[in-house]
Amino acid sequence: MAVRHRFKVEEVLALSALKPEARLELLEGEVYEMAPISSEHAGLLDWLLQTLATRTLGQAHIRVQSPLYLSQESLPIPDLLLLKPREDFYTQSHPTPQEVLLLVEVGFSSYAYDRGVKLPLYARHGVPEVWLWGQEGLEVYREPQETAYRHRLLVKKGERIAPLLLSQAEILWSPPL
Repeated sequence: MAVRHRFKVEEVLALSALKPEARLELLEGEVYEMAPISSEHAGLLDWLLQTLATRTLGQAHIRVQSPLYLSQESLPIPDLLLLKPREDFYTQSHPTPQEVLLLVEVGFSSYAYDRGVKLPLYARHGVPEVWLWGQEGLEVYREPQETAYRHRLLVKKGERIAPLLLSQAEILWSPPL
């Protein structure tokens, strides 16, 4: 019988140091190697980053594809984070859910995984708002409760949306697709 080994954050960080080209994500003690980023995914993430950057300057730190510390067993790598400003720019520790203003996943090829695995994990750890960008538009999840979000909005192209905790960062949802 095979023995399954559950990993901790420190072990995954050590693995990442040995193989930095591997994009490893730790979810509930299991390690996942993330797929390479497509040009569509990267370009859409760049569009969102540029769109939000001018509206959040001085009010939030923006991180792209950087770890979020949820627990000793979970260190996901969301596509984009808007974080509460910290003097150390998060150099002393990875951000936690209490510091998240908005979390974004660009989920074209990973939509089922992002929605079915990561979204419940984010809710369970109290991430206040998640934007999941998929084929049908932008899904906005708010008010985490246990392993789900109480509110889900679907934002279509041409509509306006703002993060709940950063209302001044309202954007026109008009991605280049």
